[in-house]
Amino acid sequence: MSDELSDRVAQYLRWQVSDKVALLAQRYPDDTSLTLDWTDLARWDPTLAEDILDAPDSMLEYVERGIRDTPLPVDTSLGQATPRFENLPESHTTAPGEFSPSDRRGQLLALEGQVAKRTQVQPRLVEAAFECQRCGTLTRIPFEPGQFIEPFECVGCETKGPFRINPDQSRYEDYQKLLLENPSSAALGGDTSDIIAHLQGDLAGHGAIANCQDVVLVGELQFRGGGPIPEPQVVVNSVQAAGQTYQDAEFTADQRDLFERLRERPESFDVDIEDPSTADVLMAAAAPKFVSGSHPRDRQVVRGLVLQLVSASTFDGPDGSHYRGDVHVLLPGDPGTGKSVLAKWAAAVAPRSAFASGERVSGPGLTAAAVKDDFSDGGFSIEPGVLVRAHEGIAVVDELDKAGEDTIEKMHSALADQILPLSLGGQSMTLPAECGLLGVCNPLGGHFAGDESLVDALGINSPLLSRFDLIMQMRSKQDREHVRELAESMIRTWSASLKDATGQALDTADADAIDPVLSMDQYRAVLLRARQLHPTPANDRVIEALAAWFEEQKMALPERYRDALADADGQYHGPPVPVTARKLGAARRVAQAAARANLREEITMADVEVAKELVSRSLADLDIPIVHNAGLGGGDVNRREPADLSGVS
Repeated sequence: MSDELSDRVAQYLRWQVSDKVALLAQRYPDDTSLTLDWTDLARWDPTLAEDILDAPDSMLEYVERGIRDTPLPVDTSLGQATPRFENLPESHTTAPGEFSPSDRRGQLLALEGQVAKRTQVQPRLVEAAFECQRCGTLTRIPFEPGQFIEPFECVGCETKGPFRINPDQSRYEDYQKLLLENPSSAALGGDTSDIIAHLQGDLAGHGAIANCQDVVLVGELQFRGGGPIPEPQVVVNSVQAAGQTYQDAEFTADQRDLFERLRERPESFDVDIEDPSTADVLMAAAAPKFVSGSHPRDRQVVRGLVLQLVSASTFDGPDGSHYRGDVHVLLPGDPGTGKSVLAKWAAAVAPRSAFASGERVSGPGLTAAAVKDDFSDGGFSIEPGVLVRAHEGIAVVDELDKAGEDTIEKMHSALADQILPLSLGGQSMTLPAECGLLGVCNPLGGHFAGDESLVDALGINSPLLSRFDLIMQMRSKQDREHVRELAESMIRTWSASLKDATGQALDTADADAIDPVLSMDQYRAVLLRARQLHPTPANDRVIEALAAWFEEQKMALPERYRDALADADGQYHGPPVPVTARKLGAARRVAQAAARANLREEITMADVEVAKELVSRSLADLDIPIVHNAGLGGGDVNRREPADLSGVS
């Protein structure tokens, strides 16, 4: 039977993937891995493919023998080649916490998840040569990860030792352990499901593991540990970076039709907006109606979040300059204004995200840390924080004000450089953290007191505030008409949701209250498509308009801010100085994001107006009077303008 299985494998390798085998023969022994597509094998020999899923421990030996028996175009032997499988069927593709360990024990699984912790690459004893100190006889014992067993007695003199390991006669290989976390629970900040995975040989130190990104691990599920409740763990057979990049994402015909309809006929969507744009449809579909509501300031917040989700282009210029495209947004607000609901929606709809609560996370939990613990058997482990795990997406931090000064300080450099440096065992390394940050916080004391400045009300240090592109207050509404409208909308949404959940009939008003303009999957597809676009200014007017706006804002900086720039020790202790080149960068990012949100290839004057509106709103909320903005009006540059901005739609 074993010869028959090996022959079937050899036939497949010879007739279906001979080019892969030949390439491995040329690279061997520097490269010892032969990657095989399970689905392709299943088309050739379904029975053999199913046997590999059900009994990988024994079947991989036959596959290895089949590799050795395959005729080669060069004079070499692939005696130590390792078969690695990818593209497993959906029935064997899952995530930590989403399968029964008892039912899956001993099977080959593809586990999708985020790297929540990883050890350094270390040497592991694979086969120990125990040398008897009495007679010198060697006794060889193979080990699995985590095992260590000495010989019971010497096979030469039949005594019980003593023994010592002869390192020259023993066999070692690279080894790494990681903790794989369910990506859904990580994104929403709930209770996490995870599993320990063991990487051996050339898999240890894999690039996707090193950067703590999303991965797909194919491996055998084994039970480790004694006692009545063993621990399920995975011995990894192959590693792949999970998912596609934004640029590589492909879409179905229905999704492409949706994009065309959004771009060419946005008025065909059922939104309560006259002559809507594509971005207006995304806003209407963005969040529960009781949050987005009809208040202009609330609509500005929703628009800002939509633009953060599509972001702008991140790239390096020919001179080495790095241009950040991720948009950072801060939502300070009174309790009950819906800011946390918006934040959780953003984390749920984003193609890639990570969520954390400032109340329950430390500085390393937001950035990254090297820790010495039992997981790494006394060595160091890397624990990526929220900013690293949100790489190429958005990081959502609720209750940022409760994170503490030390935690907030650690975030500052990460937001500036979008990389996180770490020192581990005398070696320096960096982790990528290219993401937008959505921070949600309460003012000191829980509520805004009235006319105090936002800086005084928050208690967050100025340097961190300067990193946010948009800072938009969400204060409790005191307008009677709007309070009534908001309350009715909330009750109608609750009533319709209850009817739907209990199988009651829905009338037209009920359906309008809960039916989404776009499903979550549709919305996510639109975000992916928008991020593939790289709009550039349509003409010189666009460039000149942004420059003129920045000039007016910069030159109208009140004298009281200039005087607060530095004190006698040369350190800045005053309010944030938002009208710097960073605000020009913010306007540029918001303008390009506005073009993306409309699925356009060019940045138009309409996009510039959106950028001026939102960034000027942010400046006004920071106690910087707004200047020469038609949408917002002028203002006295020497005092704070308490006027409501509700005239902006």
